[in-house]
Amino acid sequence: MNLAKRDSRSLALALFLFLLATYLLNFSGRPHSSDGVAMLATAESLVRRGALDMDAYLWMGLQQGSFGPDGLLYSRKGLGQVLASVPLAWLGLHLPSVGLVQMALLLSPLVAALTASGLYLAVVWAGYGEAAALAVGLLYGLATPALPYSKYDFSDPLAGLALLAALLAVMAAWRNAGRRALAWMVAAGAAAGFAALTRTTSLIVAPVFLGAILWQAHRRGQWSRRLRRVPGEALAFVAGLSVMLVLLGLSNYRRYGNPLVSGYLPQESFSGNWLAGIAGLLFSPGRGLLFYAPLLALALPGWARLRRRATALAWLSLGIFMLHLVVYGKWFMWHGGYAWGPRFLLPGLPFLALCLAPLWQAGRRWRVAVLLLAAVSFVPQVLGSLVHFAPFEDSLLNTGLPLYAPATFWEWRYSPLLGQWRYIGPASLDFAWAQPLAGTAHLDWVALACMLAAVLLAAAALAATWKGRWRALLPSAGLAVALAASFMLGRSFAAGQQPLDAALRLLQSSERQGDALVTLRPSDSQAISDRYKGRLPAYGLPQPEAGQWPQWLGGHYERLWLLRDDTPLEQNALERWLADWGYQVLQKSGKGWRLALYARPPELMRRSSGPWVLGSEGIRLEQAGIAFEGDTVFLDLTWRAAATPSRSYKVFVHVYDPSGNLVAQADSMPALWQRPTDTWLPGELVEDRHALLLPAGARPAVIRLGLYDPETGERLTTPAGQDAIELAGW
Repeated sequence: MNLAKRDSRSLALALFLFLLATYLLNFSGRPHSSDGVAMLATAESLVRRGALDMDAYLWMGLQQGSFGPDGLLYSRKGLGQVLASVPLAWLGLHLPSVGLVQMALLLSPLVAALTASGLYLAVVWAGYGEAAALAVGLLYGLATPALPYSKYDFSDPLAGLALLAALLAVMAAWRNAGRRALAWMVAAGAAAGFAALTRTTSLIVAPVFLGAILWQAHRRGQWSRRLRRVPGEALAFVAGLSVMLVLLGLSNYRRYGNPLVSGYLPQESFSGNWLAGIAGLLFSPGRGLLFYAPLLALALPGWARLRRRATALAWLSLGIFMLHLVVYGKWFMWHGGYAWGPRFLLPGLPFLALCLAPLWQAGRRWRVAVLLLAAVSFVPQVLGSLVHFAPFEDSLLNTGLPLYAPATFWEWRYSPLLGQWRYIGPASLDFAWAQPLAGTAHLDWVALACMLAAVLLAAAALAATWKGRWRALLPSAGLAVALAASFMLGRSFAAGQQPLDAALRLLQSSERQGDALVTLRPSDSQAISDRYKGRLPAYGLPQPEAGQWPQWLGGHYERLWLLRDDTPLEQNALERWLADWGYQVLQKSGKGWRLALYARPPELMRRSSGPWVLGSEGIRLEQAGIAFEGDTVFLDLTWRAAATPSRSYKVFVHVYDPSGNLVAQADSMPALWQRPTDTWLPGELVEDRHALLLPAGARPAVIRLGLYDPETGERLTTPAGQDAIELAGW
C-alpha cells in the first residue's frame, strides 16, 4: 500500500515536471490582459512597500480599478492571484538578472502543471488505474485551454486549482477518520475559500461541497435521516471556509471601507441574456467550449459512468462546472472580453476532465475516441499559444461592428479559430525565447534549445517513473527544468534592455525613504514594474491634466522624481506644476527619457537682502534665500534688471565646504531655462530657484554664484571687480 502511494506521488511529480517544462517552453513573460496588469500592479505594491493599491497604473482608471475612500486606486480583482504571485514577485525584485513581472507571471505555468497533477491524484483516489490517471492529467494539460492559459495572466485557472485542492482535501477526509478527517475538511474549506478570494463567484460552489459532504455522511450512516445532528466534517469545512471569507472581508474593508464591497462598478453585473450567455459559452464559434476543446464533449458519457462508481464525486464535479456555466452565462460580459475561448469556464474544466477517466478505463474503443478528439482539441490550444490573441481581437474593430457585438461571437467569419492563423509569423511569436526587437523577429536559439532539452529530460523522467525505474532521474529533471527556466528568463531579461534602464539605475542609486516616482507614459509603468529594483512608490498618472494627483502627491511627499520623455518643460503641465511646487534638485537625460528630482524646501529659509550688482547692464540680485536640509542646499534668488539684458546669461552656483573644497555646482538658465535673461523686462522681478545635492557628510560653508556668457565663458563682475557673489553658508 505504501509503495503504491509512493509510486502515485512520484508519477504525480513526474507529470508536474513534464507539463511545467512544456509550459515554460510556451511561456511568454509578458502580460496578456488588463486584468493581469491590475493584479500584477497590486503584487508589485505589496512586495515593494506592503501596500494594496495599483497607483503605478493610475492611467488605467476605472478600467480595472476603483478608488477607495483614501483616494487611491485598487484593483477590483480578487486577492488570491495577488497573494499567490507575491513570493515570485519578491524574487523578481531581489534577483538582478530577471524581471519582477517575468517572475510573477511564472505563476500561470505552475498553476496549470499543479492542476494536472492534482487531477492525476483525484483519479487515482477515485479508484481508477494509474494509466487512466496519467492520461487524464496529460489530456487536461495539453488538449484543453489549460495549455494557452498556462501563459496568460487571468485568475480563472488559479480558482480552478483551489477548487480542485478542495476536492482532493474532501477525498482525503473520506479516506481517513477522526481528527485527520476533520483536519482535511478544514483544509478543504480553506481551499474553497481561497478560490473565493481569487474570484468571488467561486463562493457559489460552497453549497455543492457541503451537499456532497452531507450526502457522503448520510451514506455512511453518520447522521439520522431527520438531520438531528450535523456531521463534524461539514462544520470543519465551514470553519476553513470562514477563515478565508474573513480575509476577503478584511481586504475589501482595507481597500473600499466596507467588507461587503469588492469595488465592481454598477454596470458590471449579472444582467446579461441568460440563455444567450450559456449557449455562447458552449456552442458559439467565438467562445464555445465545444469548439475550443471538443474532447470535453466526452465528459457527459464519462460522467454517467463516474456516477455509478463514485456518486458524491460525480455530482460534486458536475455541480462545480454547471454552476460556473450558469452564473457566468448571466454575466453582462459572458464572453470574458479580450481572451481565448471560454475563459470563465476555466475553473470548471478540471472537473470535466475528471469525467474522462471512466472512459479511458472502459476499453479500447473509448480510448481511441478520446485520443482522436484530443488530437482535434490540441489544434486550438496550439493556435492560442503561438501568438497573442489581442491583434485579432483588435482587428474586429475594423469590421464596423461595435465592440463585443453578438455577431463577432456567433458568425464563423469572426471566429479567432479561423482568423488567428493570419497573425502567425516569426516576428509575432508569443514566447520568451522569441521576443521581437524593433518590430523584427529575434529568436534566441540557445534559450530555445535549453528549454527543449528540459522538456525531453522531463519526458524521459516521466517514462522512467511510469516503468518504475530510475526514479533518481526525477531530481535531475527538476534541476534541469529550473536551470533551463532561469537561463531563459535571464536571456529574455538581458535581451529586453532599453534606454530607460539607465534612468532606473540612477533612480535606485539616489532614492531615499519618503520619495515617490511619477511617470506619464503607460509603457514606462510596465518597464518600471519589471526592471526597477528600488522601493519607491510609483504613480503612473493619466494625461494630460492628471486631475488632482499633483496636489495630492505634493502634500504626501517631500521629494518627487519625474520620469518622462525629453519634451521641453514648457510643454508639460505636470512639470510646470512641479517647478512651482518645489526645487529641481537633479536632472539627467538619455535617449528618449529625462529624469528630474524635485524637492519641497524647508519652511524656513535664511534670507539675505542685496542688492548685488553684476555687469554693466544693471542686473541686480535683489534677494537670496538659503536653506540646508539633509543633503540638499536650496537657493531662492530674486533678480531684477534696469533694462533688458543684451545677452542670454547662465547662472552658476558653487558650494564650498569649510575646507574650501568645491562640493557641488550647477549651471542653468534662470528659472529652469524658462526665463533667459534677454527676455527680462525692465524693472521686472524674476524668481529663480536652485537646489544642489551634496556628497554624503558634506556641509556647505560658502556659496558663490553669479552670471556668465555661455558663448565666451566670461563672468559678469561686481563693481568691486569680483566675478561672483559670495554668501555665507553654515
